[in-house]
Amino acid sequence: MGRIIIAGRPRDLPPDIPVTTFLDPGGMSFYQEYGAVTTARMYTNDLNESAPHVRPRRLPPPLQGRAGLGGVGWSEAGEGDPLKALRQVIHTVVLHHDGAVSSRGCFQTLLARGLSTHFMVDADGHIYQATDVADEAMHAAGVNAVSVGIDLNNPAPNLVNAQPSEAAAGGRTVSPDREINGAVFRSYNYTEPQYRSLIELLRVLCEDLGIEPVFPVGEDGGILDSVLQAPPPAEFRGIQCHWHSSAGKWDPGPGLDWERILAGLRAEEATVPAIPVGVAEALARAGAERLGREVWASEEAARRAVTSAIGTEETGERLLDAFCRAIERHAGGGYYPMGVNQTWHGGIHVPVQPGAMVRPMLPGDLVAAHLVPKGSWPELGSNNFVLLRHRIRLPPRFSVPEPAPTQPGAPAAENVLTVFSLYMHLDGVDWGAPPATGLFQRLAAHASNAVPPSEGPKGALLETNPKTHQVEALKKGYVGLFSPADDENAAIRLTPRDELWRVGEFGRGEDRRPVLHVEVFADASYAEAMELSLYGKYLQVGPDEPESTDLVVRSRSLLALFGDPQAFEPPYRTVKTLGSSQIRGFFEEDDRDILRIRAALRRMITRHVSEWSDQVRWVDTLMKAQEEEDWVRRLGQGASGASWVFTDEVRTYLQYLWLTENVAKHIGAQWDHGVFTYFHPISFLLWWLYRRSAVRGKTLEQILQEVGGQDLSLRRGVTSPLDEVLDLPGEGEWEI
Repeated sequence: MGRIIIAGRPRDLPPDIPVTTFLDPGGMSFYQEYGAVTTARMYTNDLNESAPHVRPRRLPPPLQGRAGLGGVGWSEAGEGDPLKALRQVIHTVVLHHDGAVSSRGCFQTLLARGLSTHFMVDADGHIYQATDVADEAMHAAGVNAVSVGIDLNNPAPNLVNAQPSEAAAGGRTVSPDREINGAVFRSYNYTEPQYRSLIELLRVLCEDLGIEPVFPVGEDGGILDSVLQAPPPAEFRGIQCHWHSSAGKWDPGPGLDWERILAGLRAEEATVPAIPVGVAEALARAGAERLGREVWASEEAARRAVTSAIGTEETGERLLDAFCRAIERHAGGGYYPMGVNQTWHGGIHVPVQPGAMVRPMLPGDLVAAHLVPKGSWPELGSNNFVLLRHRIRLPPRFSVPEPAPTQPGAPAAENVLTVFSLYMHLDGVDWGAPPATGLFQRLAAHASNAVPPSEGPKGALLETNPKTHQVEALKKGYVGLFSPADDENAAIRLTPRDELWRVGEFGRGEDRRPVLHVEVFADASYAEAMELSLYGKYLQVGPDEPESTDLVVRSRSLLALFGDPQAFEPPYRTVKTLGSSQIRGFFEEDDRDILRIRAALRRMITRHVSEWSDQVRWVDTLMKAQEEEDWVRRLGQGASGASWVFTDEVRTYLQYLWLTENVAKHIGAQWDHGVFTYFHPISFLLWWLYRRSAVRGKTLEQILQEVGGQDLSLRRGVTSPLDEVLDLPGEGEWEI
């Protein structure tokens, strides 16, 4: 398996990417020695002056001085996690062409000139690492201290005045002309293997170092063809070309397909968890049939269509809107933010074809799971689930006062939004022959010194057994707990390219069918991280009912959207004002006004007790959610007391409850008696796609100052969404 070195530690790349590091036989190195004592190779010029090819980077404030070579000091600076410290220092990647016949020739040239780089990518896609990412290479004056350098093999002649026969002599295709820093250039394109390796290398660097997958963009929406001005090159957070930091440079040249690189980085960087039934019909009703029905007949083809569509705002919004309509039409009651019984529902039910595979929406850490055989399910169907934690770095918030540093010179704390995504009602698992998906491969590799549990759970709720081997506990029927919030080194990482497991079944009797419950939630700290005034197009604060431990929705503003209230006369003991048929009709209707209301509902951020928590009063919930036919049936059976009436139902629902105070503590969520904040999963995905690209590698403050000068500033507060302020192509488009 290919791997690179970051702060002395190996980091895996996909196994089909060829990599040779400075530690490998035949590798190229800018070190004299690397190991217990690491020293740099020295360069001596004609004046007999010497300088190292690489040097240690400066440690982040408030620490003083430089680290040691080879990653020394970074683990201590990051409180055990070197990446945590490196993320405060490195925030850009600089791409170069090498002007050589091969990467080995590039290395010799750099040695002869007293320069260096971190990586070289040869024409055949072979990656050579010559410098630890933690160390500073000499590749781009002015940005070396904050960057990683990558040299792409390309002879790079300027072919503007070359004859066709001369241009063809390089054996590569020729690029179109491009003006760069005031001059016109034409050169060779890069090879297919180079793009493949470069994209995977950049993917790891962006993920581990928190580098944004963006290039500097000009007013026309294309890549900036001159030196960066705002922000300056050393402050840009993303991927830049050498020409962006030096007016005399034009590398990596006009042959660089930056859009392809971004598309590759973003391919399956985010996705929908599962493909719902009815997408083709929803697209047809919306007048957007360009993808054709045959695309949705195959899960593989559908996944490719999703990846392509969410690359731009126009196609992404259209497709995801069709997904929402299909889900609502076929959900059978599992709507957001309110279910068919007028109870709070923090997620959506995604109806799927039998055997449909589930993937994570976003990269995240596995924090909890329950995976038992089908024969162990409760009466209503699968209670198998996977829970992921997502830590999303956001630009610093400027609309609230920044806390004073704990000590002079200390950097502001990272602004990180933590959310959780839940995938409930997964298929049964045969632990004698476990699936070969990414999830189960990670579980098989999970190391622990803890002993297995001696017996399975005995209680009515889903139980944890935290002091035992968690994979073995999972096999016994417990809820397994993984990736502790206080130990990033123990994280089990999963991405949208990993398959979790198939969708199971849920429902009573004839209503049982393949359906996936997907939920995105956070604790109250989300409001401290998200600049909600900027995201009104996708997310808006909605009802807050933390006292509804019976889960019944009482918000008048929300209920009014569904139409006139329905009267329920005694003896029907209910607080409901809407009937189930009324709620179903609302979500299945294609009326234009109702579609607009449903779009607004998807933007709502709600706050209420989790249906999975042990704080729900299920007897009250069942009593207050009954309709006329339910009470007639129950009273006809001679029930003498509400608690007795609902004994079987309560016993069934308890087998789906897993969210306790102890579980919340383990996953890193604040516990507020089972109350959490909820986002419509598709709207949250739209917001994430927008956030990823619209900022374009700048801080929000820099964007506003660039557009509106001193009149616009987050420090003064923003009264309208970013979409209404920015003078960029489209409405803050997240097109690549």
